Amino acid sequence: MTSRNVRTSFGPRSGAAVLAVAGTLLMAGCSGGAPADPGTGSPTPSQSASPSVPPTPTPNAVYKPADASGPAQNVPVPVLPEVAKTETKEGAEAFTKYWFSVLSYAYETGDTVELSGLSKPECNFCQGLVTDIEAAWAEDKWISGGQIEIPAATAKPASGASMQVVLQVLQKELTIHNQDGSPYQEKTAATNAGSVAMVDFAGTGWVVSDLGLIR
Repeated sequence: MTSRNVRTSFGPRSGAAVLAVAGTLLMAGCSGGAPADPGTGSPTPSQSASPSVPPTPTPNAVYKPADASGPAQNVPVPVLPEVAKTETKEGAEAFTKYWFSVLSYAYETGDTVELSGLSKPECNFCQGLVTDIEAAWAEDKWISGGQIEIPAATAKPASGASMQVVLQVLQKELTIHNQDGSPYQEKTAATNAGSVAMVDFAGTGWVVSDLGLIR
């Protein structure tokens, strides 16, 4: 994909269309707060709700995607490539791909610890994802689908020590399930869109400082 004449939008919960999530529970809309799907409600999770504990993968166990019968099992844990630990263009690209694989893992398992740790607190969009994924897994709900792939990522220097990484983001259809397996709300269609991530090398490694939608 090309980034020529690309406009990006950064800010709280901007660029929601980049990452498909069920209705408006997991993501607000583009900048300005407009919902991604005006026809879908946006229920507010209980403040006391806590995310379900994802099953722990067992060695050599077979991966089983989630469906209406239950959550995914033995989801492979993303591994940070060695090049992603370097303060280079290639390192920024590899790290950003890794970040999205961690996001994909969070959708499938409800485990947001690594995702939160790889995102700066001031990245409102990043931290919003953490909060919303936890809400989707609260009260014994779970997510099926939503897996993310990054076919292309291109980094270039930005201000200071930051890198701007332009990505193509593919995400599969996603459904949130109630305890009985029924849909919590309307499923979200698969998407193929572009995004821009700002990443900073913070001494011990890269971290995402902002995320936006290519417009």
